[in-house]
Amino acid sequence: MGDNKMSEELIRSFETRLAVSDCHPGADWYILFVKLHEDISEALPYLNSALEQPTDYRHSERILLWNSGKKKYAFRADEIAIAPASDNDEARELSGSIIKTVNNIWKRKDEITPSFEGRKPLPNVLDIYKLLPGSNCKKCGFPTCMAFAAVLRSDFMKSSLCPQLSEHDFKKVAV
Repeated sequence: MGDNKMSEELIRSFETRLAVSDCHPGADWYILFVKLHEDISEALPYLNSALEQPTDYRHSERILLWNSGKKKYAFRADEIAIAPASDNDEARELSGSIIKTVNNIWKRKDEITPSFEGRKPLPNVLDIYKLLPGSNCKKCGFPTCMAFAAVLRSDFMKSSLCPQLSEHDFKKVAV
Protein backbone atom coordinates (compact mmCIF):
# COMPACT_ATOMS: atom_id res chain seq x y z
CA MET A 1 0.00 0.00 0.00
CA GLY A 2 2.70 2.44 0.78
CA ASP A 3 5.77 3.59 2.64
CA ASN A 4 5.37 6.01 5.54
CA LYS A 5 7.97 7.91 7.56
CA MET A 6 7.86 9.48 11.03
CA SER A 7 10.69 11.30 12.80
CA GLU A 8 11.97 11.01 16.40
CA GLU A 9 9.82 7.95 17.11
CA LEU A 10 10.40 4.29 17.92
CA ILE A 11 8.62 3.42 14.70
CA ARG A 12 9.84 5.85 12.07
CA SER A 13 9.14 3.91 8.92
CA PHE A 14 6.72 1.18 7.91
CA GLU A 15 4.98 -0.42 4.96
CA THR A 16 1.47 -1.83 4.83
CA ARG A 17 -0.14 -4.64 2.92
CA LEU A 18 -3.59 -6.20 2.92
CA ALA A 19 -3.98 -9.96 2.60
CA VAL A 20 -6.93 -12.30 2.36
CA SER A 21 -7.31 -14.41 5.49
CA ASP A 22 -6.26 -18.02 4.90
CA CYS A 23 -8.38 -19.01 7.91
CA HIS A 24 -11.56 -17.46 6.50
CA PRO A 25 -11.78 -18.12 2.75
CA GLY A 26 -14.42 -15.98 1.09
CA ALA A 27 -14.48 -13.45 3.92
CA ASP A 28 -15.25 -9.87 2.93
CA TRP A 29 -12.40 -8.49 5.06
CA TYR A 30 -8.62 -8.54 5.05
CA ILE A 31 -5.72 -8.84 7.44
CA LEU A 32 -3.56 -5.74 7.57
CA PHE A 33 0.16 -6.36 7.92
CA VAL A 34 2.22 -3.38 9.05
CA LYS A 35 5.86 -4.21 8.26
CA LEU A 36 8.12 -2.23 10.58
CA HIS A 37 11.60 -1.09 9.63
CA GLU A 38 12.54 -1.01 13.34
CA ASP A 39 12.58 -3.76 15.96
CA ILE A 40 9.94 -3.04 18.62
CA SER A 41 10.76 -6.02 20.87
CA GLU A 42 11.83 -3.72 23.71
CA ALA A 43 8.46 -1.95 23.58
CA LEU A 44 6.33 -5.10 23.94
CA PRO A 45 6.42 -5.28 27.78
CA TYR A 46 5.43 -1.60 27.94
CA LEU A 47 2.59 -2.14 25.48
CA ASN A 48 1.50 -5.17 27.53
CA SER A 49 1.28 -2.96 30.59
CA ALA A 50 -0.22 0.16 29.00
CA LEU A 51 -2.77 -1.18 26.52
CA GLU A 52 -6.33 -1.76 27.68
CA GLN A 53 -6.76 -5.35 28.72
CA PRO A 54 -7.06 -8.06 27.62
CA THR A 55 -3.61 -8.63 26.25
CA ASP A 56 -1.67 -11.87 26.03
CA TYR A 57 2.10 -11.43 26.07
CA ARG A 58 4.56 -14.22 25.36
CA HIS A 59 7.93 -12.73 26.19
CA SER A 60 10.05 -15.70 25.05
CA GLU A 61 8.29 -15.70 21.67
CA ARG A 62 8.31 -11.88 21.40
CA ILE A 63 4.61 -11.63 20.58
CA LEU A 64 1.81 -9.58 22.13
CA LEU A 65 -1.82 -10.29 21.29
CA TRP A 66 -4.45 -7.64 21.98
CA ASN A 67 -8.18 -7.31 21.36
CA SER A 68 -9.64 -3.83 21.16
CA GLY A 69 -13.27 -3.51 20.20
CA LYS A 70 -13.81 -5.71 17.18
CA LYS A 71 -10.14 -5.61 16.14
CA LYS A 72 -7.46 -8.17 16.93
CA TYR A 73 -3.81 -7.12 16.99
CA ALA A 74 -0.66 -9.24 16.94
CA PHE A 75 2.55 -7.33 17.70
CA ARG A 76 5.86 -8.94 16.73
CA ALA A 77 9.39 -7.56 16.66
CA ASP A 78 9.10 -6.27 13.09
CA GLU A 79 5.39 -6.48 12.29
CA ILE A 80 1.92 -5.64 13.54
CA ALA A 81 -1.00 -7.63 12.14
CA ILE A 82 -4.53 -6.27 12.48
CA ALA A 83 -7.83 -7.93 11.57
CA PRO A 84 -10.34 -7.34 10.25
CA ALA A 85 -9.69 -4.47 7.85
CA SER A 86 -12.36 -3.74 5.27
CA ASP A 87 -10.39 -1.80 2.65
CA ASN A 88 -7.35 0.41 1.91
CA ASP A 89 -8.89 3.45 3.61
CA GLU A 90 -9.49 1.59 6.86
CA ALA A 91 -6.01 0.03 6.58
CA ARG A 92 -4.43 3.51 6.39
CA GLU A 93 -6.46 4.65 9.39
CA LEU A 94 -5.67 1.53 11.45
CA SER A 95 -1.95 1.56 10.66
CA GLY A 96 -1.61 5.26 11.46
CA SER A 97 -3.53 4.88 14.70
CA ILE A 98 -1.62 1.85 16.01
CA ILE A 99 1.78 3.34 15.09
CA LYS A 100 0.81 6.50 16.96
CA THR A 101 -0.28 4.40 19.97
CA VAL A 102 2.98 2.42 20.02
CA ASN A 103 5.07 5.58 19.69
CA ASN A 104 3.11 7.38 22.42
CA ILE A 105 3.50 4.46 24.84
CA TRP A 106 7.21 4.23 24.01
CA LYS A 107 7.63 7.96 24.71
CA ARG A 108 6.09 7.39 28.16
CA LYS A 109 8.08 4.23 28.94
CA ASP A 110 9.83 5.89 31.90
CA GLU A 111 6.40 6.34 33.52
CA ILE A 112 5.24 2.76 32.82
CA THR A 113 6.18 -0.39 34.71
CA PRO A 114 6.76 -3.02 32.01
CA SER A 115 4.80 -6.25 32.36
CA PHE A 116 6.32 -9.55 31.27
CA GLU A 117 3.26 -11.55 32.34
CA GLY A 118 1.04 -13.30 29.86
CA ARG A 119 -2.59 -14.15 30.29
CA LYS A 120 -3.35 -17.22 32.35
CA PRO A 121 -4.44 -20.06 30.05
CA LEU A 122 -8.17 -20.64 29.85
CA PRO A 123 -9.39 -23.15 32.43
CA ASN A 124 -10.38 -26.67 31.45
CA VAL A 125 -14.14 -27.07 30.83
CA LEU A 126 -14.24 -30.15 33.08
CA ASP A 127 -12.63 -28.22 35.95
CA ILE A 128 -15.38 -25.60 35.65
CA TYR A 129 -18.07 -28.28 35.29
CA LYS A 130 -16.97 -29.86 38.60
CA LEU A 131 -17.85 -26.58 40.34
CA LEU A 132 -21.40 -26.59 38.94
CA PRO A 133 -24.31 -28.44 40.56
CA GLY A 134 -24.61 -30.97 37.71
CA SER A 135 -28.41 -30.86 37.90
CA ASN A 136 -29.00 -29.32 34.46
CA CYS A 137 -31.61 -27.04 36.09
CA LYS A 138 -31.37 -24.49 33.23
CA LYS A 139 -31.53 -21.53 35.68
CA CYS A 140 -28.44 -20.17 33.90
CA GLY A 141 -30.24 -20.17 30.56
CA PHE A 142 -28.24 -23.08 29.12
CA PRO A 143 -29.60 -26.60 28.49
CA THR A 144 -26.92 -28.37 30.54
CA CYS A 145 -24.26 -27.64 33.12
CA MET A 146 -21.65 -28.84 30.61
CA ALA A 147 -22.87 -26.31 28.02
CA PHE A 148 -22.73 -23.57 30.66
CA ALA A 149 -19.20 -24.66 31.65
CA ALA A 150 -18.09 -24.38 28.02
CA VAL A 151 -19.42 -20.81 27.85
CA LEU A 152 -17.85 -19.88 31.20
CA ARG A 153 -14.47 -21.00 29.90
CA SER A 154 -14.20 -17.87 27.77
CA ASP A 155 -16.83 -15.57 29.30
CA PHE A 156 -16.22 -15.45 33.05
CA MET A 157 -18.73 -12.63 33.49
CA LYS A 158 -21.61 -15.08 33.06
CA SER A 159 -20.66 -16.91 36.28
CA SER A 160 -23.37 -15.05 38.18
CA LEU A 161 -26.03 -16.81 36.08
CA CYS A 162 -25.65 -19.96 38.20
CA PRO A 163 -27.03 -19.35 41.70
CA GLN A 164 -25.20 -22.41 43.07
CA LEU A 165 -21.73 -21.55 41.73
CA SER A 166 -19.38 -20.36 44.46
CA GLU A 167 -17.67 -17.18 43.25
CA HIS A 168 -14.68 -17.95 45.48
CA ASP A 169 -14.18 -21.46 44.01
CA PHE A 170 -14.73 -20.22 40.47
CA LYS A 171 -12.10 -17.49 40.83
CA LYS A 172 -9.53 -20.08 41.94
CA VAL A 173 -10.04 -21.98 38.68
CA ALA A 174 -10.72 -19.17 36.22
CA VAL A 175 -8.83 -16.07 37.23
